[in-house]
Formats: sequence, structure tokens, C-alpha cells
Amino acid sequence: MGSLLDQLFTFMTNQQGSVIYHLVLIFSIASALQGAFIHWRSSEFPQAQRTMVGLAILLLLNLIMFAISALGWQQVLNLNLLLPPLDRAFSLISLTWAIWLWTFPEPSRIADAIAWLVSVLIASIAVLGLTDPAVLMQADFNATLQDNLWQFGAIVMALIGILILWIRRPTGWGNGLGFLSLAALGHLLYLASDRTSGDFPGAVRLFYLAAYPILMTLPQRFPLPVSRPISVKQEAPVLERRRYSADPKTFHALIHLAVETNPNRLNQAITRAIAQTMLADLCFLVYLTDQQTQLHIAAGYDLIREEPLEGGPLNKNAMPMLANAIQRGRALRLPASATSADIKGLGEMLNLSNPGNLLCVPLLDKESRSIGGILLLSPYSNRLWSAEDQVFLAHIAAGLVSVVERAQHTFALQQRQETLQQSLEEALAKLSQSKMENEQLRRELLAARDQASTAELQAARARLAELEQELAELQAAQKIYTQAEVQQLEKELRVTLEDVARLQNQLAEASMRILELEKSDRSRRLQEQAEVVASIAQELRQPMSSIIGYTDLLLGESVGILGALQRKFLERIKVSTERIGALINDLIQMTTLETGLMDLKVELVDLNAVIDTAVSYTSSQLRERNITLRLDLPKALVPIYADREALEQIVIHLLQNAGAASPPEGKVTLKVQTHVEDGQDYILVQVSDTGGGIPPEEIQRVFTRLYRADNVLIQGVGDTGVGLSIAKALTEAQGGRIWVESEPGVGATFSVLLPIGRSAEKR
Repeated sequence: MGSLLDQLFTFMTNQQGSVIYHLVLIFSIASALQGAFIHWRSSEFPQAQRTMVGLAILLLLNLIMFAISALGWQQVLNLNLLLPPLDRAFSLISLTWAIWLWTFPEPSRIADAIAWLVSVLIASIAVLGLTDPAVLMQADFNATLQDNLWQFGAIVMALIGILILWIRRPTGWGNGLGFLSLAALGHLLYLASDRTSGDFPGAVRLFYLAAYPILMTLPQRFPLPVSRPISVKQEAPVLERRRYSADPKTFHALIHLAVETNPNRLNQAITRAIAQTMLADLCFLVYLTDQQTQLHIAAGYDLIREEPLEGGPLNKNAMPMLANAIQRGRALRLPASATSADIKGLGEMLNLSNPGNLLCVPLLDKESRSIGGILLLSPYSNRLWSAEDQVFLAHIAAGLVSVVERAQHTFALQQRQETLQQSLEEALAKLSQSKMENEQLRRELLAARDQASTAELQAARARLAELEQELAELQAAQKIYTQAEVQQLEKELRVTLEDVARLQNQLAEASMRILELEKSDRSRRLQEQAEVVASIAQELRQPMSSIIGYTDLLLGESVGILGALQRKFLERIKVSTERIGALINDLIQMTTLETGLMDLKVELVDLNAVIDTAVSYTSSQLRERNITLRLDLPKALVPIYADREALEQIVIHLLQNAGAASPPEGKVTLKVQTHVEDGQDYILVQVSDTGGGIPPEEIQRVFTRLYRADNVLIQGVGDTGVGLSIAKALTEAQGGRIWVESEPGVGATFSVLLPIGRSAEKR
């Protein structure tokens, strides 16, 4: 027996044996690849396609080694120097991809990246090993230190694969465990044997010959869907489970679907009708929301329990293949698997230990754009969906597109109505509160004016009564007075009349002072309110700075290492805090502009520096949405007299609005040119976006504070109105003007015209 093994090892390690060894491995891999191709054509499972990719890589590696062995056999290459280190490297790379095949049957970007990285690392080590002087001087490669390192590396790789298999336990993991166990056992026996001579590991090759045929079981890990009845014996057939239904419950569900008008109940009726027709355990209707980026379950139906299921949002990261298929408008069939991210994500969302097999077909509108999908699961019956099921469900989905679009349109109208109703109620509440405050202020002012005017009127009337009484006394005594006394009395009467006229003038002046006091009181109140707002905003800056500082300290990991989820939360906190700080700055600036407290410092400003600052400030916002910024500037920009900070704020607010209004992958254009109007030189700054334009009836309200477009789907204005109103106030304060031009379906262009000379200086 020992002599037979020695002869077998000797044959496996010579030149002809190397060629035959790789040829046998090629036949084993090719057989497994053929089975995977047949399985993929029958099932169209992504797991079968992934298996084909991995087996194709293994086949390519062994074809390369077969070609090198054949060239060495024909003495075209120096087999003793080139083939031994390459044989170890290619064996280790093949073992890496075999682990990848067994442990990750479903798509995994991390696993794919690690497999390619390890393969490149092994290839780099092999290239360095070919230049090792110790290998070149050694007659037998088996006795070198490099061979020991390769064997230890293969054993460690096999043990890592066994550990991952044991932890993940994917479908068919027992066969993978056998494959990796044989590989590890072969390397261990080779290390324990006599390795003083030879260039190739005979024990390793022998065990690999026994392990590689196990690859042919890879395509069998997931069962094939059957479309015909299967019989165990010819005389006693076992009929296939009924696949579709036409019983009265189905017709009742279809009739209920046709007459339903409520969007929520309509979605439930759709899922119930499909579940009854397809005999699906669970049926869900999935919609695409938020500009075709988010998934939302509108409704569901449990056929076994005969009860509707509530909807909810779907996590795209937890179900990557399902989300990708619905967004791209493609059908998807997945078998039940313990390692599939989509199956596990659906199980966690539905509180099911095993959601079963999955079938999803898209809902496509007239322009072949996906608006959602129909999702079927079989957690109770474990029904494996076939291609016929997919085609049948696709026909049903095509017929339901108009019904689904009607439900979505009705739901959107209801949401818009609720939003408008809520906005109207808020506006009415604010209007009522403002009326109450105005009425209270008016009563206070009237009371103060009445109190002041009443006192003066009473004094004047008392004085007039005294004068009238004196006049009556004078007239009664006129007959007994002499001519001189009469003249004296007339003089006193003239003086008295002059006093009356003076008192009337004083009364008029008092009324004017009351009106001035009313105006000054209102202005004082507004100024006090503005100062209070500015003071509170300034006080808010200190805690905001502390929050940002401590957040940066945590993100810098100065106090400990953060987890990925913790870092994500802290980054969100930092972004939100910076947004609050920007809003505080807008609040302070708007308050100072309204009360006239802002003092513009006019100086000679370089427009290049202003544009650089504005572009740097807004570049992160544009980069996050992949928006292209195009600058159209003359070769030489003329300096202008203006307030540098105010000019920077104008350009920043316009760029921020254009970036928010433009869709992802859109374009924003900043154009600057000189302009002559009425014999005076001006600078014209224009910012254009691709947001689809602003409705003509809304253009006059664009620069109004707290502006909101009635149609939230129109991206014509991306600002709430505060930034644009600040830009308008700063422009007019410098003697310029601002306006907007819009083309429906294309975008909007905001233009700012500022004088170049000192006429821009604030008066």
C-alpha cells in the first residue's frame, strides 16, 4: 500500500503528472460551471449567476496553470524555477475563491472586495518570491522556507474559511465544510511528510483531486422551480400544488377592487386580489417615493390568515437587491436563504423567522419608468416561484398600473390637501394673533392720546369759560364805563382773543405731538423687539460653538475610538448644528436690515475675491448633490465700490438657492458682465439653475419672506424666502436692484445689477 502511494505521489509531482493534475481539476470545474449555467437558465437566481462567476475564475486560474505546466513539459519554460512558486500561489488564490463561493452565495460588496484584494496580495507575493535568491540556489523547492510559508498560509486560509462557514451557515454549507476540510488535511499531511526532495506537494494534490469534484454540488444548493407535476411512481402521481386561483373569493376581490375609491382601501384591495389570484402566502404593494429614491409598502395581505397588513417604509440598505430591482424596473426571484440580506431584512421587518421564497415584478408606467412593484413571499407554503409565475404576475401588474397610478395620484392630492389645510390653519392662527396684538396696541395708543388731549381740552374750555364770563361782565358794565375804560376793555378783549388763538394753536400742536409719539412708540417697540431677537441670537452662538467644538473633538477620536454608527450620528449632529448656526446668522442679518441698524461700509471691492469666497462657501452643498457649477467670467473684472460682506452674502444666497432648486446631477451657472444703463456703468451678476422654472403667478412672491411654493414638486425656488429677501434688501441698500426670470421646464435666472461707481454708497 505504501509503495502504491509513493508511486502515486511520484507521478503527481513529475512534469506529466502536473499536466494531468490540472487537466482533472479543469474537468471538475467545467462540470460544475455547466451545472451552474443550466441552473441559472432555469431559475434566473442571482446566486446561480454569482456561482458561474466564481467557477469561471477558478477555471481561468487552472487553465493558466495547465498552459504553464504544458510549456514546462515541452521544455519551453524552466519548470523547476517557475512552476513551483506559481503552483503554490495559484493554489492559494483558488482556495480563496473557493471559500468565496461556499460562504457568500448572495452578492456582497465587502466579500467581493476582500477576495480581489487577497488575490492581488498573493500574486504580488508570488512575483517577489520568484526573485528570491534562496529559491534559485535550492535544487528542490519543497525543502525551502518559502514552501513552508505557502503551506502555513493555505492552512490558515482554509481554517478561516471553515470558521466563516460555521458562523454564516449558508445553504449547502456542509459540502463546503467538506471541501475546505479536505484542503486543510492535505496541507497538514504534506507538512508532516518527508519534504527533503521534490518541487510539488503530492499529498496536497491528491486531496485537491478528491475535493474539487465537490464543486459540482454548488449549483444544487438552491432548488429549481418546477412548472410541471412531479410523480414519484408512474401509477401514483403526486400532483403539483395549485398555482393560480379562480374561486369565488378571487372574483369577489376583483369586484371589490373595481369599485373601491379610497386610496388606502384600494391598495389593500389590490394586494388581496393578487394574493387570491396567485395563491401567495403574503402579497405587498411597494411604491417609489421621494423622487423615485425611497421605497414604501403601501399595503399588504396575508392569504393564510385572511387579514390585511399595514404598510411602512422599506430600508434600502437592508434589502439592496430588492431595492435595486424595483428602482431599475426589473423582475427579481430569490430562493429562501439564511444568508441573503434581502430575505433577512424582510424577515426582520415582518417578524418572520423565514420569509420563504421571493418574487417581485415592477410596476411600469407608459414611459417604462418604475413607479413601484408587487412583492410575493411564501413563508408558510415555501412555494418556489417559477418563470411562469413571474410572467403571469407581470401581466397582472401591467393591468394594474392605471389603478395604482390613480391611487398614488389620489393619495398625493390628499396629502397636498392636508398640507394646505394645515398651512391655512397656521396662517389663520397667526393672523388672529396679529389682529389681537394690533387691537391691543391701538387701544393703548388711543387711551394715551385721549388722556393727554382731554386734559388740554378741559384746561382750554375752562379758560374760554372764564373769558366768556369776563366778556359778559364787561358788556353788562359797558354803559357805565367811560370812553377810556371802553378802549382799555377792548384792548384786553383783543389780548384775550389772541390768547384763545394761541391756545388753539397749542391744541393743534399737541395733537401733532400725539401722532408723532404714536409713530415713535411703534418704531421704538419694533427696535426693542429687534434688539431682543438679536441679543437672544447672539446668546445662542455660545452654546452652538460649544456643541460644534465637542462634536469635532469626538469625531477626532481624541477621547476614544468611535464606532461607525456613532460617527454617523455625530456627523449628523454636526451638520444640523451648522445649519442652526446659519439660520441664526440669517435671523440676525434680517433683524438688522428691518430695523435699519445695519451700517454698510463701502470700499473698493475685487469681484474675483468675492466670487472665490462664495464658491468656496457653497461648494460642499453642490458637491453633495453632484451639481456642476459653471463660471462665465470676463478676463478682467472691474473693481466696484460696495460693501464686501454684503456683496458676498448676495452671491452666496443666490448660489445656495440655485443649488437647492436644481435636481441631483443638475447644473448651476454664475455669470458676471459689465452693463451700461442710462449712461452709467453697472456690474450684472446672474445665477441660473436647472430647477424646472418658477410658475409665472409665483414670481412676484419669490423675494417675500417665508415664501413657500404651493406645488412642492416644482423645484423652481429652493429657498424658504429668507435668503432671497436678505439678498434683495442688501442689493437695494447699495443702490442696485434684483429680479428673476424663469422659463418653464428649463430653470430660473436671478439677476443683480449694482453700480460700479460711488453711487452705490449708502446714503
